[in-house]
Amino acid sequence: MYITIDTTKPGPLYQQIVDQISRDIALNSLSPGYQLPTVRQLAAESGISPGTIKHAYDMLEQAGLIIKNRGSGTFVASPHGADKKGAKAQAMQAIDDLLIRLKELAFSPRDIRIFLDLKLREWEEQSANITVAAVDCSPEALSAMYQQIADLPHTEVFKFLLEDVLNDPKRFDPGTDLVVTTSTHYEDLIKKMAPDGRPSPLVMAIATSTALELAGLPPDTLVGVISVSRRFAQIMLRACDQYGKLINPPRLAFFDDEERVSQLIQECGRLLLPPNYYLFAPPVVVSLLKSCEQAHRIIHYCYQVERGSLLYLEEQVNRLFRTRNE
Repeated sequence: MYITIDTTKPGPLYQQIVDQISRDIALNSLSPGYQLPTVRQLAAESGISPGTIKHAYDMLEQAGLIIKNRGSGTFVASPHGADKKGAKAQAMQAIDDLLIRLKELAFSPRDIRIFLDLKLREWEEQSANITVAAVDCSPEALSAMYQQIADLPHTEVFKFLLEDVLNDPKRFDPGTDLVVTTSTHYEDLIKKMAPDGRPSPLVMAIATSTALELAGLPPDTLVGVISVSRRFAQIMLRACDQYGKLINPPRLAFFDDEERVSQLIQECGRLLLPPNYYLFAPPVVVSLLKSCEQAHRIIHYCYQVERGSLLYLEEQVNRLFRTRNE
């Protein structure tokens, strides 16, 4: 596995790692069961800091694309989820390997029990993170929101599509410490929650780098907008109108329409795609778009939580974490 990093590209370095590994998995270049290099190995090979690589691996694990088996390594997940039986076998083998190693170091069974108990307690203390339920109306926006919140310290995030929440006859009670949604959906979500429940509103906005890239397009550029949902497609189309100086209106396609996507690839000079499109597009469509990315024809629509909203949420998380661990 080879990772390339472009330090001139806007956005965090870990996102480039996530994008490349996600793409390789979607294209089956990394097949299910493939063992990824360790964080330390990949850091040594690529020159990227171990912390950046660990964060990328954590995001890929949360997306269900890889599985971490402590003691045996990190593997590409099955398309239909982890093989539970295989995971259990790997876990038992990892425990056997650990016990053999500890025995070689001349530790008694009693010592080993004490060590394992201490480590389990440490893990339990470290796992006392603040849980956050993120709710939004489109998979693309929800993915962007999820990634930024998951990057906060002491935070574990769970995603919920607004449509699923509103269509559920029961009250929305995810059992998390905090619930967040965009200011647009704030009132709708309050109606689905218990009287004492109240979400924290977040403001989502286009990244400055994306707005500048749209503004810098020649007016005669024909732009193709490709999306998963109609809701996020409208967000990207509005951005084209607001920041671009385009003579021709952008053309629209959805990832599940391979024929239409192929048509836009042939006709359009630039393609505007949602963040992490590899997570949403079918492998055949990802393959079609690969050459466009190599030719720098793709504009990644970076959608992010506005800085003030994110700082306020971080303060809430830190306050809850301090209270829980006092």
